[in-house]
Amino acid sequence: MSAIPAPLDRDAIDIVLFDAMGVLYASADDVGELLVPYLRSHGCVLHREEIAQLYQECSLGKMSSADFWATSGASGASDEEYCRNHRLTEGAVAVLAELDTTGVRLGCLSNDVREWSKLLRERFGLGEYLTDWFVSGDTGVRKPASEAFTGVCRRLDVVPNRILLIDDRAANVSAARAAGLQALQYGTPQLSTMDELRKELRPW
Repeated sequence: MSAIPAPLDRDAIDIVLFDAMGVLYASADDVGELLVPYLRSHGCVLHREEIAQLYQECSLGKMSSADFWATSGASGASDEEYCRNHRLTEGAVAVLAELDTTGVRLGCLSNDVREWSKLLRERFGLGEYLTDWFVSGDTGVRKPASEAFTGVCRRLDVVPNRILLIDDRAANVSAARAAGLQALQYGTPQLSTMDELRKELRPW
């Protein structure tokens, strides 16, 4: 299902939530591009589907990252070593810094493992700009489930239309809009770089 572009009601936006993988971080398919090769390099012989299932359980907080490494049979694997494979999207920090000067509240809504999300935000200093982190490993809910969005609104005590989500997955963008949030899909031909995103948000 494609996310049909919708005009933003910029005057209504109080909070901007960024997705992590594919938006703040360069790898959109972190399981396929980063996790599977890393596990293979540490002796994991599980099928990709089995790895994906284990990852989903870990990203829902059903197991710790240490249990994930052990269950996957990855000898010597560690959170710190794995997270070093991630890279920031070029220009992401500049966009965050620019938005930070506008007074809009910034946060992250991400499907990720609790321990990995924390390591990455600390490594790249994103906590300086993003004050609210809603990570599935903490909340127990993954996008595009509606509770991922309604839960954020509840915790922030804000009506949905006051939040803008920037996400690279069409299903997440569509689900966010269905929950009443404003949303933009990053990574499309029309919005493929942080510079283009900055121009889209510039009216602030």
